[in-house]
Amino acid sequence: MDQDWTLARIGSHIADGLKLTTLFGLDVIAADAEHARLRINAGPQVLRPGGIVAGPILFAAADVATYALILARVGDPDAVTVDLTINFLRAGRNLPLIAEAVTLRAGRRLFSAAVSITEQDGERRLIAQATTNWALS
Repeated sequence: MDQDWTLARIGSHIADGLKLTTLFGLDVIAADAEHARLRINAGPQVLRPGGIVAGPILFAAADVATYALILARVGDPDAVTVDLTINFLRAGRNLPLIAEAVTLRAGRRLFSAAVSITEQDGERRLIAQATTNWALS
């Protein structure tokens, strides 16, 4: 596996390969062996009625943040999601939001991460919390 995954390379790989990131307004803003951060930008495409960030946007953010972490840590572009569990804790209204993925376990075949989605500014209130497992190639 290629270990030369810079932030720029990760960002372009994800933008080119996962078109939903552009549609959903998601940007990878940090990625290294310890954590990855993704920003959910403001825009009508991320909101559901009532001005709340839609659940599928939060789910996608957790998934993509974990993929960025895997690329930075183990350099496996063929890794795939095995499962992702997300708990929605409060309404996300104050955009942008930040999804931060951290490694729980990096095995030879399975990678586990925790993802916190918070407000970027102010109190940085926790909006959602996810855990996910990925199969490595």
